[in-house]
Amino acid sequence: MKIQLSVLIISIGGAVLATFISVIAVLRLKKSQTATDDQKNSREVNLAMPSKTFEAELHQSLFQDWGHGVEGESFQDDKSNVYLEVYNHGNIPAENVIVEITVDFDEFNDFMKDHATLNGNDNHSFYLSKEEEKNVISFYKEETIKHEINVHHEELGTIYPDDAAKQGIKIHLPKWYIYLLNIKAFNESLDLFSLNIILVYKDQTNGNKLCTKEFMIEPEIHMAKREEDPANKKVNYRIKGELIME
Repeated sequence: MKIQLSVLIISIGGAVLATFISVIAVLRLKKSQTATDDQKNSREVNLAMPSKTFEAELHQSLFQDWGHGVEGESFQDDKSNVYLEVYNHGNIPAENVIVEITVDFDEFNDFMKDHATLNGNDNHSFYLSKEEEKNVISFYKEETIKHEINVHHEELGTIYPDDAAKQGIKIHLPKWYIYLLNIKAFNESLDLFSLNIILVYKDQTNGNKLCTKEFMIEPEIHMAKREEDPANKKVNYRIKGELIME
């Protein structure tokens, strides 16, 4: 009789435990389904721009684009080969995206006061000036290279969610910024002003309201090496670092 009672108690306990486990499973499934439904119902744009490591080898001059030799310079052709990529981690497209590349002009004015003229070896000098109300940076090589420091606008079009576009949209940085990074790699006292990337886009979920997403580039130089090549009477520069997006 005692054995039968024990078996009955164990059976009842097992049934209660099984019922409890089933209830927990149902609650978890319902919670998971609710989270999935919330995710589906949440329509948003989420623009992101990852940091990027770089490695450059320059010959003779620091006034070179990364990965290529010295190129023709002009105010109209101020893009470098160096680019960052912007992605949309949201679940709806970002439409009519415009990128603005700008500097912090308060920092830039301080930079002009501290580094209006920088003289260096190997003709790696520059100076800042105003020409017809424009901020201009001039680099000295065999001849003067000039670039206007202004706000750059460019239309990027539509940036689709990641599952629809595996590659990011490229945003090229200004050449003058790359030249200054090259100089900074070998001159720790050169405190650069901030370079900001602002993305403006339409928000479908809010009556096509214009929204902005801003990033600031924080460069880090991990290695800068100057190597002389007496046989060919040349100087080579090697630079490694990272463009950190904040």
